[in-house]
Amino acid sequence: MVFWRKGFTLAEVLITLGIIGVVAALTIPAMIAKYNEMLMVNKLKRTYSELANAIELRKAELGTDSYADQFNPDLSAAEQLDGFLKYLNVVERCSTSDSKGCGGNYTTYPKKRTNDGKMDGQRAVLNDGTIVRLEKRNWTGNCEIIYEKYETDANGNYTNVVDGKPVPSGSYVATQCTEIFFDINGPKRRNQYGYDMYSFNVEPGKLNQHTGYGGLYDTMRTGKLTYEKYSTGKF
Repeated sequence: MVFWRKGFTLAEVLITLGIIGVVAALTIPAMIAKYNEMLMVNKLKRTYSELANAIELRKAELGTDSYADQFNPDLSAAEQLDGFLKYLNVVERCSTSDSKGCGGNYTTYPKKRTNDGKMDGQRAVLNDGTIVRLEKRNWTGNCEIIYEKYETDANGNYTNVVDGKPVPSGSYVATQCTEIFFDINGPKRRNQYGYDMYSFNVEPGKLNQHTGYGGLYDTMRTGKLTYEKYSTGKF
């Protein structure tokens, strides 16, 4: 008696491989994107924790209950930044004049389509490649600053411009001792807030996220990067 072992035809094998290929093409990119997102969020959490801890240690060193003392306007931006950098692993330190250091003055992009910015000013590179920048605030009272308000269109361009300069539509008061910006992967792309760039305001009694520059608390809470994917360039 002869027993025949049933197998697959070449056509059946090719069809199966084709289905597997289609499924892989549809799912693998999404899996890679999800994995990369997880890496970026975890890096954000570590970096913010290190920065917040350094600022807290500096406050303890000064023996004060307020963050305002270490970011007093009488101190230069360099003095303010160096005050808490001592508690971080810094491998390079740059100022505004160092156009080639710390990644250079590379272009940065907002969460949503608006005018381009720059990563410049007093900054430093940490041992994991993160670039940290401090933007000094000349406040009065208890870290109070008066800002001018400008109207913009959907692309972030100023709508009221006279002789090439934007004209403010009003003003508002904000509480801000300083603002810390950081890029968790240095000058590597995307260089966009909400993806690899974030900032937080330093108020007298707390650190607070800047939703327009990354919204780091929201990102850490949800585990999701929030940014608009648009082409780079001037708008």
